[in-house]
Amino acid sequence: MLDEPYRWVEAIRNRREYLTDQLAGASPVVACRYADGLLLLTSTPGPRKIFEAYNQIGFAGVGHPADIEKLRKAVIDIAHLEAFNLSARDVSLQRLVNFGVGPLMKAAFDEIYRSPFIARVMVAELDPTDDHETFCTVDADGSFGAAQNTAVIAGSPEVAETILAHLPDDREPAPLEQALVTMLQAWGVGRLRAEAGEDEFTEPTAAQISAAIDSALASVHLEAGVLDRTVQMKTKFRLLDQATLTSAVDAVRAA
Repeated sequence: MLDEPYRWVEAIRNRREYLTDQLAGASPVVACRYADGLLLLTSTPGPRKIFEAYNQIGFAGVGHPADIEKLRKAVIDIAHLEAFNLSARDVSLQRLVNFGVGPLMKAAFDEIYRSPFIARVMVAELDPTDDHETFCTVDADGSFGAAQNTAVIAGSPEVAETILAHLPDDREPAPLEQALVTMLQAWGVGRLRAEAGEDEFTEPTAAQISAAIDSALASVHLEAGVLDRTVQMKTKFRLLDQATLTSAVDAVRAA
């Protein structure tokens, strides 16, 4: 097939359509800055989707749990190899994405005789050297892009764009509790956008957002993690407890 360019292009097109279909129902991962660091939020029916990658670097993914786990392990392995060969301060989001997970996902996508990664991933770095590369999202074909204040990976570009439009991108970072409520509301809007499909989407009311969140939580649970610069240890990552998440859901219901 490689000596017939048309067939190769057709195969790549089919793979792209296949991945679009497989990822369409993925629950988004929403991320933003908050006053003391970075916050990542999603929902999951069971397997975790938000992890620590290395000290001040977090990792999250949407898609097939096995592929998310493979990519998470790859990022961790690359980070520790960089730290061993160079130093801990040389482990950065830029190096992990540009020379690690990005090329890895592109190679799997381009090699049509092997299965691609059915996943989209996000890497987040607390206080990076380049302020415009706080977050980096990587698509299933290996293409990636950086963001400064907010980032989303979702089942479709339309859902991601809708959520980003409801996240504060030009204001001072809010305290954790306020940022969590804002992100949860944006996640709820994204769920409504996904349910709307090809239909015309109208701006939902607070009651509709709250109802969408309650409906989702009947079958999934929330998961959130932070990279907190106030933590004195090298490892800045921690998962938020259930009480904190429940308080944010109650605040959305009361809005």
